[in-house]
Amino acid sequence: MKISFIVITYHRGQLLNRCLESIYTQQNIPYPFEVIVIDNGKDVLLPQPDNPQIKLRVETPTGNLGVAGGRNLGMRYAQGDYWIILDDDATWHDNFDASRLVEHLERDPTVGAVAIQILDPKGEQVESLLTHPDKKAVRELDKPIEVPYFYGGGHILRAKAIQEVGDYPERFFYAMEEVDICLRIIDAGYKILYDPAVAAYHHTDQTGRTVYGENYWKRNALNKSRVGWRLLPLPYPITIMIIWGLAVLVKTRRFGPLWEVLRDLWRERQLLASERKTVKPKTVRYLKSIGARLLY
Repeated sequence: MKISFIVITYHRGQLLNRCLESIYTQQNIPYPFEVIVIDNGKDVLLPQPDNPQIKLRVETPTGNLGVAGGRNLGMRYAQGDYWIILDDDATWHDNFDASRLVEHLERDPTVGAVAIQILDPKGEQVESLLTHPDKKAVRELDKPIEVPYFYGGGHILRAKAIQEVGDYPERFFYAMEEVDICLRIIDAGYKILYDPAVAAYHHTDQTGRTVYGENYWKRNALNKSRVGWRLLPLPYPITIMIIWGLAVLVKTRRFGPLWEVLRDLWRERQLLASERKTVKPKTVRYLKSIGARLLY
């Protein structure tokens, strides 16, 4: 089997059904392929594919595994060489998006992942979700470029690359798990591409979202600091912690959330020390050459 689609869902109902229908109608991809749904909410009733060459599998974990844990579970079940991940509140923008992603991995064995463009329901580009720190520079691109990361809303992974570098860090639950795994993919010698010709409509339903408001900023600051201490050489873990800590103060206007972030990092200090495996110097040079933001 060449392709496994993986969708993580949590109380999304009709949006999930639309997501699956957009997968079922993808064209110019090899059959058979599978669609794996990880139902963190234990409540889905899914449309079955008409094509017997499309295999639908639903797995219901005992509890909400979050984004990182849910993707890991889906990847453990996946049989394909390529894993295409799409948010449950997203739909492909045309019937050839998946085939374009597959072409990149078929053409170049050094491509470990491909990111896509995210559109709002009206078809307008969501600039904040462009997969590069310099949003203005890539906003008008009409060809693929190498980028430092992808967003979880939609992307393709080479199974071999993930099997080499390991899963998402599950205690992240939500936020920055993509940054962590992307650093490891690049450090293993693979490239990450962004292809503006491939896109998905993101319908941004808040149903089922458990991280917002203060929790959103706390989670991002905590997890980005974890990434720094796990994978980046000095001084980057320190600058990340300082700058994201200030961001928590500015966004929440309270010291409590910042204290909670620092407390959690202190409690994990031994774990983070045991996990610490900094990327190679040549990886840092490569990241800088493609415009990656390392200070924060």
